[in-house]
Amino acid sequence: MRKLLVLGAALLGASVLTSVAFAADKTVNVWSWFIQSTMQKSIDAYEKAHPGVKVTYTYYNYSPEYITALKAAAASDSLPDVIGLQPGSLTQQYRGYLAAINDLAAKEWGKDWAEKVFPVNRKQMLMGNPTGDANYYIIPQESQVLCIWYNRKTFEKLGISVPKNYDELKAAAKKLSDGGFLPLFQGAADGWQNENVFLMLANQFAPGLTDKAQAGQAPWTSPELVAAMKAWKGLFDDGIFQKGALGAHAYPTGAQLFAQGKVGMMALGSWWMQESKFPPPLSQYIQNMDGFDFFYLPPVTGSKTASPPVGGVDIGYGLTKNGAKNPDAWSFLASLTNGEALQQSLNDLNDLPAFVGHEPKGEVSDHVKDLYNRFMADLPKAENQRFAIPAIGEALDNALAGVAGGNVEPEAALKAVQAATDKALGK
Repeated sequence: MRKLLVLGAALLGASVLTSVAFAADKTVNVWSWFIQSTMQKSIDAYEKAHPGVKVTYTYYNYSPEYITALKAAAASDSLPDVIGLQPGSLTQQYRGYLAAINDLAAKEWGKDWAEKVFPVNRKQMLMGNPTGDANYYIIPQESQVLCIWYNRKTFEKLGISVPKNYDELKAAAKKLSDGGFLPLFQGAADGWQNENVFLMLANQFAPGLTDKAQAGQAPWTSPELVAAMKAWKGLFDDGIFQKGALGAHAYPTGAQLFAQGKVGMMALGSWWMQESKFPPPLSQYIQNMDGFDFFYLPPVTGSKTASPPVGGVDIGYGLTKNGAKNPDAWSFLASLTNGEALQQSLNDLNDLPAFVGHEPKGEVSDHVKDLYNRFMADLPKAENQRFAIPAIGEALDNALAGVAGGNVEPEAALKAVQAATDKALGK
């Protein structure tokens, strides 16, 4: 999950027209954790194309502010027109407050519109729906692909090549540590980053097995997932993660250190490209992406293949039942996810598109174009990153923390995840 957020909240008030000759502007209310500077560009583009409609955006830090605000608004039946969502558990938590958008999307983009959404995103749009419910309650705005980013200049300075196997990864981490740099920064106090790395590992051993496990179609104690959990522990024991990783946060700490050149590697995703487009002071350390590149986690002990691309929906939006009463709310949602408002987000390199046929415009270096094209080539074959049921994700978070801290063995930790899965699925 992304934490590159500008602190504070901006509320863009609708204009009040005092002249009786003009009707009051129509308003669309939107809540999200999406970065304000980029959202404002998207709003400006939409309002220019739709005179007479004003978009009021309320920004929150994702956790706990946004989650708390949604709960309170849902309880009082005061949700805004459009809300930011992640696929799976968050969408399902608010499904009862959301309008299905199938007919609206078909009218807007044609009956085959869903086929234009990248496969992993399309799968995630339905994650957690009750059996037989083929409705879409979330429209993805952006996609992401997880990877290991590295500092090119630091690697060159220390004579490090991109690691192709686990021994080379350990050697790279040691050179970085010996050279005064943090090796592979892990914000292990953050469940989302731990999940991301574990999914990289698990998909080395058996692509798609975690999807089957969370659906109750395969055991979490499968040998491949036990091997992945052991490999997870090895990243701590072998000095690949930095010392003190268990108490560290990816954002803001890790990201700031990485941007400042004090970290050699970090497990992030395609969204890191946006660092070069942030306004000051966020961009003070990165003027462009030329100092960074990425690779996929090389084969760990017991595996023969590097991690495949893992990812899917970075952020999406839902039309609330309140918003369904406001025709301009769908108009903005369509623009934000697959129209002129989306283009502004892509121009800021905020992340990858969720629909085919889009690309950033404007000033982009040749190196960033190469990064972008590599991510886009991998996105159609990405493995799923998300969990449909919150209790299962939480159980995995606890298991990963326990194993990393040496408090529980991998097999026992995965048995606990299995127990949580069985309970969540009613088995």
